[in-house]
Formats: sequence, structure tokens, C-alpha cells
Amino acid sequence: MIKISVRDIPSDGLEIAQSIPKEGIGLSSEEADIRSLLDVKARLEKVNNVIIANARIKAKFGFLCARCLEELYSIQEFSYKFDFEINPQIEYIDLGEEIRQEIILANPPKVLCSKDCKGICPDCGVNLNIEQCQCKEN
Repeated sequence: MIKISVRDIPSDGLEIAQSIPKEGIGLSSEEADIRSLLDVKARLEKVNNVIIANARIKAKFGFLCARCLEELYSIQEFSYKFDFEINPQIEYIDLGEEIRQEIILANPPKVLCSKDCKGICPDCGVNLNIEQCQCKEN
């Protein structure tokens, strides 16, 4: 959770910088394969009855190639802008939940190690990018 008290945001804004595990914002391994801490930097400002949060998130993500099943790693950086309406009942805003939802939506459904990935042989399971298949052709 990245909970911020509305009262703690001064009129000139608030800068935050945190490194947190994915579990700190409620992300599970099924939702996103994150292999590092999430580096979160954000600037929060009060504008009229709204808190505007400009957030930047950086982390190392893991993926499996959809064709050859090789593990891939990539450092990804995302920028988000969130608006939170201020009303008397709200004491805190949870920036972590907003970031969690955006990371889930940004997670690609299919990743390839390269555009010309040969995949695996459906008969023997050999990674065709690494070695020649020894199966007999039909």
C-alpha cells in the first residue's frame, strides 16, 4: 500500500520515492511477474477539490516467450496520472491500488523473444531456435 494522508499534502505539493515489493501493492505472481522491487516516484498536488498524482514506476519484469517458452527479462518504466477527488470522508488516498490496476492492464497477453522465433517442436519439444529437430517429417 502506498497510503498518503490528504492532510500531509502541503499546498506546494508532495514528492514521494519508495521501493516496495509487488506484494506491497497487492500484486500476485499470477497478475504480473515482477523480479525486482517497484521503484515508485510520485508528485502529488492539490488543485481545487482534486489531488493530482503524477507517478513513475520502474521494475524488472519477467516474461515467457509464447512460442519457445524461454524466460525473458525486461526493465519496464511506466508513467501514470491519477486524480483523486477530495471530500470530507476521505482521509487517505491509496496510490498503490491505482498502480496495481495499471500494471495488470499493461501486462501483455503474449510476448515473443523475437519476431522470427521458431518456437518448439510439437512432437519432441525441442526449442527450434537452439537446435534442429530430429523428428521425421511426415
